[in-house]
Amino acid sequence: MANCGVKFRAYPTAEQVHILSQWIGCARVIYNCKVSEDNQNYNIFKSTGDKISINQAYSHFKNDEREWLNQCPSQVLRNASSIWYTAKQRFFKGIANNPRKKKKGIKDTVLLTSELFKFKDEISDDGVVLKNLIIGTKKNSLGVLKFKAHREFGNPQQIVIGKKNKKWYVSFCYEVEDTGKSEQELLDEYSNLDETSLNTLTVGIDRGIVIPFQTSNQSCYDFDDKLKNQIKLKQKKLKKYQRKLARQKKGSTSRNKTKNRIAKIHSKISNIRHDFCHKVSHSIANSEAKIFAVEDLKLKNMTKSPKPKQDENGNYLPNMRKAKAGLNRELLSKGLAKTIEFLEYKAKKYGKLVIKVSPHYSSQECANCGHTHADNRKTQDNFLCLLCGNHDNADINAAKIIAKRGVQFLLSKPKAKTRTRLGISRSKAGRGICKTRLEQSNPLIPMTSEARSL
Repeated sequence: MANCGVKFRAYPTAEQVHILSQWIGCARVIYNCKVSEDNQNYNIFKSTGDKISINQAYSHFKNDEREWLNQCPSQVLRNASSIWYTAKQRFFKGIANNPRKKKKGIKDTVLLTSELFKFKDEISDDGVVLKNLIIGTKKNSLGVLKFKAHREFGNPQQIVIGKKNKKWYVSFCYEVEDTGKSEQELLDEYSNLDETSLNTLTVGIDRGIVIPFQTSNQSCYDFDDKLKNQIKLKQKKLKKYQRKLARQKKGSTSRNKTKNRIAKIHSKISNIRHDFCHKVSHSIANSEAKIFAVEDLKLKNMTKSPKPKQDENGNYLPNMRKAKAGLNRELLSKGLAKTIEFLEYKAKKYGKLVIKVSPHYSSQECANCGHTHADNRKTQDNFLCLLCGNHDNADINAAKIIAKRGVQFLLSKPKAKTRTRLGISRSKAGRGICKTRLEQSNPLIPMTSEARSL
């Protein structure tokens, strides 16, 4: 069995919005109270050395000062305490930071377990089966929450209702039968093939700023001019409202309106890029290739700010911080990591494999003879080997090198418990599938070598 995650747009009534906002606030209060209690216990431990056990108790927070917590279902408060406890356990295991207090307006969500919701089937006049989401208990009932299901789904054990930019969403995971092969089985299967077959089935993918995704079979994917203009106009509006926000008084109504406008612009830009990532990954996963080799880029390290420089007297020197900030912005705006995450789980669904190879000197190595030198690529788009004279587009040459490294990795077939530099990417489960068609109006226009020269 595998988990599949979905996220649907919800349309609550004004009364439901009021009650859900109260539930979100009560859950946030319980979570923050547990954080404060934990900090107090830690201070006691530092001063006296007495250890206090960590638990999920929350009932002692329902005192006379917080009588309004009694109006919220106890399951909501229990779930908030359980979320804090899980976060604390993750901190003890070293995989997350210590839980901190939540702020209003940032990730406003509430977790509802099976006692607080149920899906009920209803047949419409057209004979279509519709699923209604009933929220609440007998004492605290919200009724039917309208939501738009853009795909079929199974019954979950718990759901999350959240609000972002005045829009409400319902998200949850449900179990599906995993009939495909595991990642290790796919690796063993493709590792048994010969080099000629692997060269036919493998496609290398080079990632960059000018051309976000370039494949070794001479197909590239980029935003079309229409989407680029849309993002450019929205970024121009964003600067305008940010300047306006800086001049407004904090806490005023007009400033809150400006903040909402800024949030909407950020959301629209994010949706455009998110849609682009889904369409690119869907196009690549549905290609004839069975193996996708990608660079193992450490984007988190690549987008770090430069450290300040000082001279002998302690004066700060120019460190190209502004130029590096622009480069980081371009790297993060192309969806280089998100697209590969989408490609991993989509390829696994179709019985295909994604492997990550070392990116070192892939832009300087010749795909024809293997000669590596920095002068092989003097410009961004041209590659000319100084040894054999091979001339090609620089991104296509890099994609061919990545494909070769992927083939060599499969031919080496390392042991299961041996860690190598060329690792295999783990697929991401629990994400939705976006099915699209590549048309002229879409932002993904595969460009051939003839189209590139125009």
